[in-house]
Amino acid sequence: MALITLVALTTISLSTYMIRYSHPFYDRVARWLRPFERQVTHREDIGDGTAELAPCDAIVFGLGRFGGNIARGLTARGWEVLGVDFDPATVEATRTEGLPVRYGDAEDQELVALLPLPHHGWVIGAAPERHVNLSLLAALRQLGYGGRVAVRATNIEDADVLEMAGAD
Repeated sequence: MALITLVALTTISLSTYMIRYSHPFYDRVARWLRPFERQVTHREDIGDGTAELAPCDAIVFGLGRFGGNIARGLTARGWEVLGVDFDPATVEATRTEGLPVRYGDAEDQELVALLPLPHHGWVIGAAPERHVNLSLLAALRQLGYGGRVAVRATNIEDADVLEMAGAD
């Protein structure tokens, strides 16, 4: 029991200082820790391609059956389409089809700000959830996006709410 108490008190005492002075401590031991660090810290950065994204005619958020068919149909008609999805398997499958794709979430306003929004094109939200499409519309409005926006509505009530929020 004495050993457990000693370890607990030592851990509690040291953790306070380790948290408070974590940055200076890390600066001192960083060179020994580098072999254990990840090369890519966020999985979103794998094959990111943000720097190489060309302007496009449409951005499709959600590449499931519905959004994927929209993206393929627009590509077949000669449109330059960029796909965005949060499922890594869908992103990889779409990438193998040759469609430019970006890993991300339509609710992530920072991601929306990084995308090459088409000035005279379309942004298409294919997610069936109303809150996802409302979040996308809010992000586009905040960025001052002046292009056309189409979002998916599963019933009349959703359609009215989304139209009031700025959907075309």
